Amino acid sequence: MPEEDLTWLAHRAAEALKGAFNEVSRAAGLADLRDWLVLALVSDGSQRTQLEIARELDIDKTTLVAIIDRLERDGLIVRNVSERDRRVRIPAATPKGVEVKNQVAVARDAAISARLAAIPADEHARFHSMLWSIVEGP
Repeated sequence: MPEEDLTWLAHRAAEALKGAFNEVSRAAGLADLRDWLVLALVSDGSQRTQLEIARELDIDKTTLVAIIDRLERDGLIVRNVSERDRRVRIPAATPKGVEVKNQVAVARDAAISARLAAIPADEHARFHSMLWSIVEGP
């Protein structure tokens, strides 16, 4: 039975959280979770090339270019010339982009809290830690 398969259950849980996150992302004018992930990453003040962003977020380079193009078109990011290599562009969030990122982060936290309501609040940190243990492996 699929209900007894941990991978199936983990996938369903991830899809439920992703669906909730996509809703709040779309409400803020983003396409989906990936738009927010890119926007959040380029808002942290670190300078990353598009290739570095793709690797860090595990997003295909071609898909990332489409996301960055869309975010740039919407005025949420700009591409600056790298100081190390003038052929390379470094995406950075605009003030509007930071505002949208923050807005979505608040809505995301509320959506996740609603999804985790069945888990006692004092268990949330432990649950989070267990998930990281699975992601990082032995």
